[in-house]
Amino acid sequence: MNYTALCFSFFGNLSKKLKPSFSDMYGDIQRAGLNYTVEEYISIAFFTTIMTFFIETITLAFIFGLIRISVILSVFLSTTLSISISGAIFFLFYSYPAATAKSKGKNIDKVLPFSTSYLATMSSSKLPPIFLFKTLSKFKEYGEVSKEAQNIARYVEMFGMTFFSAIRKEAKRTPSRDFKDLLYGINTVSSTGGDLTTFLKQKSEEYLNDYRRRIRKYSQDLSLFVEIYLTLIITGSIFFIVLSSVISAISGGMGTIVVQSFVVFILLPILSIGFILIIKSTSPTE
Repeated sequence: MNYTALCFSFFGNLSKKLKPSFSDMYGDIQRAGLNYTVEEYISIAFFTTIMTFFIETITLAFIFGLIRISVILSVFLSTTLSISISGAIFFLFYSYPAATAKSKGKNIDKVLPFSTSYLATMSSSKLPPIFLFKTLSKFKEYGEVSKEAQNIARYVEMFGMTFFSAIRKEAKRTPSRDFKDLLYGINTVSSTGGDLTTFLKQKSEEYLNDYRRRIRKYSQDLSLFVEIYLTLIITGSIFFIVLSSVISAISGGMGTIVVQSFVVFILLPILSIGFILIIKSTSPTE
């Protein structure tokens, strides 16, 4: 019995009853590409949270007992901390599908201009549409788009679905709005006998123009971040160290060295790392 089956055996019935309360998770689980039903995922969340609560309570109570805290206080502290940590774990389970779907959608949008351009190039040789996606799925450079194309090819080849049914199914599952529009557009053009190459070239140019716009915006934001970093962080730190040194020399205080060390070796690196993470998170190429 694997972990999913174990969790479902304990909380399967409860999960089925609570499923309407977690109806918003259904779409997120599909868009995130998690291979669980809503009932299975809720069962895993409940089982993991409760097991974590009991393990934490016993462990923390034992630790508090070792440091000679009274029994009543040890039980109270361990129970309170366990409830808080277990609640945080359950919240992470609840928010994980939506966060994963959002991240997956961003990754699709980043490579969509280039993958669409590749589709347009291949379609000019009048290949069947399913062959386009089958070929695209082999190029791992396109990341999540390759996986989405692989799903479409699998629906057709392994499950016997028609190309139009497969592409509509994947359009409903994808977390990227642009890719969803592209798939529905391909479905419409192919089913009505339109010119797929022209359509893909138009969408490719549209996505490339949007990509260029995001690059220009990122360049402007990056300049702003650099100015803020140099002005507030670097210049501010130097000004603080010089000013505090002058004040320390006048007053003769020794605590200034501790504060300066904290600013230089702890606060400044933390702020620098924060700026790096912000810059990477807003980059259209990351």
